[in-house]
Amino acid sequence: MDLNNLHVVDLIKKNMRYQAAKERVAAENIANSTTPKYLPKEVAEPDFKNALAEVQTPKLEMVTTNAKHLTHDDAVTKTEDGEFVVYTPKPTSPLTIDGNGVIIEDQLNQANKASGEYNRMITIYNSYQNMIKNANTKINI
Repeated sequence: MDLNNLHVVDLIKKNMRYQAAKERVAAENIANSTTPKYLPKEVAEPDFKNALAEVQTPKLEMVTTNAKHLTHDDAVTKTEDGEFVVYTPKPTSPLTIDGNGVIIEDQLNQANKASGEYNRMITIYNSYQNMIKNANTKINI
């Protein structure tokens, strides 16, 4: 039996890719913690795009009235593989004097949490792999 054909393994792999994307974004936020006017980015939940499409029944187009306004492409991007949405949420804490919104402790906590979740997925994957190996062995009585 091929372990890659199991639906649960696909879910584990998708969660691992999601956690890796969260770690990359947290690292990018930490790297830009001294960049003026930089606001931290986040990775949306995997179902965010589908949920947003269902909510937006009447399609609303983003309109800019000034050349300095952000376009939709500036506010929302994709991860390198194009699987997850990366966006900049509205700041909930005060910004520094130069307009930077990165709180290094929060970003380190997010990266640590994503790393722990990634390791948990590896443990679950290995458990399934061992279960399949044990189920496929012949028992001699």
